[in-house]
Amino acid sequence: MDYEAYINFLLQHHDELNLLYPFAVKLSFISSPLIFGKAMLIFSEESYQIVGGDGFFYGTGPNRYEDRHICQIEVAFLHQDYRRTSLFTKGLQILIGEMKAGNPHVEKVQFWASENEVELERLFSKFDALPGSKSFGANNLACHQISFHELETYFRRFVQIDLT
Repeated sequence: MDYEAYINFLLQHHDELNLLYPFAVKLSFISSPLIFGKAMLIFSEESYQIVGGDGFFYGTGPNRYEDRHICQIEVAFLHQDYRRTSLFTKGLQILIGEMKAGNPHVEKVQFWASENEVELERLFSKFDALPGSKSFGANNLACHQISFHELETYFRRFVQIDLT
C-alpha cells in the first residue's frame, strides 16, 4: 500500500471525516492504523482515482490493546459521490475480509462517530439493528459496537466476494 497516498488523501479530506478533535488528534486517528493495524485505499474502477480510505486495529486503548477480539475502526471515508454506489458495499466487504484475515478470532467491530450525524443515521441504524449490536453515547460521541459475525453475514447478502 502507498502510505503516503493514504495519508495525503485523508489529510485533504480531514474536515469531511466529522472528527470533533483538533487537527493533531485527527492525525493520530488517520495514521494509527498504519502503525498498529491495517489501512486501505479505495479506488474508483473507472478513473483509478483514490476515492476513499479506511483503517482499523485490534484492541482498545482502555484495555491496553489486549482485547484483540475487538476491531476498532479508526477512520472510514468515502468521497460523497461514491457513497450510494456498489463501491461502498464492496469496500466494506473487503474491509471485513481484512479484519478476519488479520485476526480470525475477532468478535466485535466498533467505531466512534459524532452523536448527531444526521447524514449517517440511516446507515448507523442498520448496524445497530443487527443482533448483538449496541450503541452508547459519551462526550458528544456515539460508540457503535457490532457483532463481527452479524456484520459479516449482513454484507454477504449484497455481493459475493470471498471474505476468507
